[in-house]
Amino acid sequence: MNLSRIINICLLYTLTIYLSSCGGESQSKQPKKDATTEGPKKTVNESNILKVGDKLFNLPSPIETAMLIEEIGGDFMEQLMSPAPDATKYSTKNAEAMNLGVYGADLGYTLIYNQSQKALTLLANCKKLGGELGISPSRYTTLMKRFESNMDNRDSLLIMIAQLNSLSDEYLKDNESEYISALILYGGWIESLYFTTQLTAQMKDTKLRSRVGEQKNSLENLIGLIDQSNIKGELDGIIEDLKELKTIFDKVEYSYEWAEPETKPDQKLTIIQSKSSVNLSDEVLKEISDKILEIRASIINTMA
Repeated sequence: MNLSRIINICLLYTLTIYLSSCGGESQSKQPKKDATTEGPKKTVNESNILKVGDKLFNLPSPIETAMLIEEIGGDFMEQLMSPAPDATKYSTKNAEAMNLGVYGADLGYTLIYNQSQKALTLLANCKKLGGELGISPSRYTTLMKRFESNMDNRDSLLIMIAQLNSLSDEYLKDNESEYISALILYGGWIESLYFTTQLTAQMKDTKLRSRVGEQKNSLENLIGLIDQSNIKGELDGIIEDLKELKTIFDKVEYSYEWAEPETKPDQKLTIIQSKSSVNLSDEVLKEISDKILEIRASIINTMA
């Protein structure tokens, strides 16, 4: 996929609300040391912005993580995905929402690697979970027919998924279901960070390592989002897990120097002038990885 296509697809993903992941981008030549963005780079706003009450929370989209994995030469690894996705095993809205986020992150990962049949299975499970959460199945049915007709066109498939997410976002907002959206974002963010930590340990790639460290800021947003949605206290366990994860992320040295971005509307891109620096040791990476593994297991194994 060439750069212009990636940019256009990422722009569509700014519409999404229920697929979350790891964001930001950095470059480095020093493994296991500071990872610093050395100059302007082309990117787009891949964020999901969710309003809960009078506050806005900003989390990145998962598709960019999958693109990074592909960019650095990572092979498709099915074992990283949620095993044998089965939407029927989740019986509460909380479990359904969190695992819809997990399936959404997996869906983006499969599409980047042209795993169309696996993506179709995931989409069917998303339809089931979305229906249980009150999202009209007709939104999925029409898309699935188009999906089957474009199995060999990855760009079209990614665009279709972005369109579906936009429709689901509108539905959840119209029905004042920001609480559900927050849990979907949570599941997707955890799944994408799971991908990144597992691959960082295996591939020793500095871009992946930086991507992990950059989640220090995203995590603070996520904690705020879940806390704001925790009206009845039923998300106390999630908040506790995330705060334990934050204690580990506090060991990551991360700095960010903001600079005014340059926008080019005619090319649908933004040139980011800001610089960031990440220092993430092997020991802290393992601590983060172990905690993410624990949290992810609690999500995908939640039956009730």
